[in-house]
Amino acid sequence: MIVIKKYLKYIGNLVTVVSIAFVIYAVYKLKIDFAKLANPGAVLIVFIGALGVTFTVYFLACAWKNTLDYLSDRKNGYRDVAFVYGKANIGKYLPGNVMHYVERNLFAAKIGLSQLDLAISSIIEVIGIIVVALLFSAVCAHEELLQAVAKYVKPMYAVILAVLGILVITAVIIICRKSQRIRDMIKRLADWKFLKVFVWNLIIYAVVLAILGGILVLVCGFIYDVEIDGAGAAAIITYYMLAWVLGFIVPGAPGGIGVREAILVLLLSPVIGDTVTLSAALIHRLISIIGDFIGYIIALGLKTEKKELSEIEK
Repeated sequence: MIVIKKYLKYIGNLVTVVSIAFVIYAVYKLKIDFAKLANPGAVLIVFIGALGVTFTVYFLACAWKNTLDYLSDRKNGYRDVAFVYGKANIGKYLPGNVMHYVERNLFAAKIGLSQLDLAISSIIEVIGIIVVALLFSAVCAHEELLQAVAKYVKPMYAVILAVLGILVITAVIIICRKSQRIRDMIKRLADWKFLKVFVWNLIIYAVVLAILGGILVLVCGFIYDVEIDGAGAAAIITYYMLAWVLGFIVPGAPGGIGVREAILVLLLSPVIGDTVTLSAALIHRLISIIGDFIGYIIALGLKTEKKELSEIEK
């Protein structure tokens, strides 16, 4: 076990270094025109937005803790959970867009969390966030949702998702027949107590997506001087949610880079113009990267006491 933990440490550190390299590459790839940021007001918006993004990282960690507490049937320390969540979060900038979920398992093994609980908790989180984003989009922007799906979700993706769905269902059925532990897990997830946890987490996901969409409203309104009323702000936030979910489900986009911005241009351009929309989307992406990196730095300061760390490092 000590040898396994030692190798997990090396693997985790390697993945972290590669993740940071991809973050730097992502900033370079954006090719942002920083002229609009050459004033104190714009810098302040970027700073506030980045702090908002960092807040969402650790608010999402609360939801993840809720799920882990239920699945593991124990109260996990928020500091430990937030450390794993904040450190692994930067991995989403690696190609594939899901590497941070793998990183969670690498880091969380160090604090004694079950790999099965971790895997199930990540699946639940993905489902919850997608459900919230799709619900908002379907209610507030159903026409735009259909338009974006038609343009960016190609038939090939639908076939791939269908095949993956069939394979997953088949695998679950086979595993359930052979694993009493999996059957017990499914029973727990069907309990009304879990429904309460899941609904509470859905509220957290909705708040997080609203904050991220609100940051885009600030960028459009204060950096690019777009006049935005209440209805306009609601539309921008909804469009952001839609762009977020499509950026997540399209394979191969690190952190949704490129896809999210393209969808925002598709939806917002008729309202505020192509140039402003693309520029605002790129600034928002820069803010997100800065906020995620601040979240990573904070995670490094959340390591538990020296005695626990020394046991982890062995």
